[in-house]
Amino acid sequence: MALNLERVGKVWGPYEFNYNERDLIIYALGIGFGKENLEYVYEGAKDFKAFPTYGVILPSNAGAEAFLSTKANFAMVVHGEQTLEMHNPLPRSATISTTAVIEGIYDKGSGALIVMRFDSKDKNGKPLCSNWSSAFVRGAGGFGGAVQPKKEIPAIPQRNPDFVFEAQTVVNQAALYRVSGDRNPLHIDPAVAKAVGFKEPILHGLCTYGVICRRFVREVFQGDCGKLKSYSARFSSPVIPGESLQTKVWQARPHLFLLEVYNAKGEAVIRNGVIESK
Repeated sequence: MALNLERVGKVWGPYEFNYNERDLIIYALGIGFGKENLEYVYEGAKDFKAFPTYGVILPSNAGAEAFLSTKANFAMVVHGEQTLEMHNPLPRSATISTTAVIEGIYDKGSGALIVMRFDSKDKNGKPLCSNWSSAFVRGAGGFGGAVQPKKEIPAIPQRNPDFVFEAQTVVNQAALYRVSGDRNPLHIDPAVAKAVGFKEPILHGLCTYGVICRRFVREVFQGDCGKLKSYSARFSSPVIPGESLQTKVWQARPHLFLLEVYNAKGEAVIRNGVIESK
């Protein structure tokens, strides 16, 4: 079935989303925080707060209608890229309204890339964060559509990384992360995983995204998550729960960091990683 290109530029919503301290704690546990980080996992901590990448959860109920309108075959979709831009710190509980817009549907030859933007505000209209999510639809290319505009990403410096650290995932990571909203059986059901070409269930891309940011904040920002301004990543290979991931970071400018993440086999699982600090 051909993609419906007429939905590009249309705005959906706003959609309402509610979360509370319990949701923040479940998410924090899902990306690897534990009792050594009470500010994220214990509501009684005097400095309890939301970790910024919880912002990727806010559009959870905002994208379905817009995405389905493209008539893409969901079985052929993989999460390609994610960008989160923080406008203000996330409250410890809130009612959020989010709008969704399809920014573009691009012809990549072997498939199509659908880029969606989500803008989230609190009930008073204060902007909290924006998300850009790119979905690659395998086999849907070749329709003569627009070419995706090139992103101006600085090249990795020709020197050793400024930071190298490990991010250990655990075998139950996907089982816990899915409680935050992404119930796709690909991440927990072996039969489903095999049916779509994987040997076993894989970790959610957004879980990997959060795990890496957690470790980055600890190692580079010395634990100060308030420094995070924006975070972009392209998912290049699946992660199996339990794998250890090596992250290499180059500081390209005072407030700009470039990332690449590899599994134990030396395969890149995240490329084009970019974090901006405040």
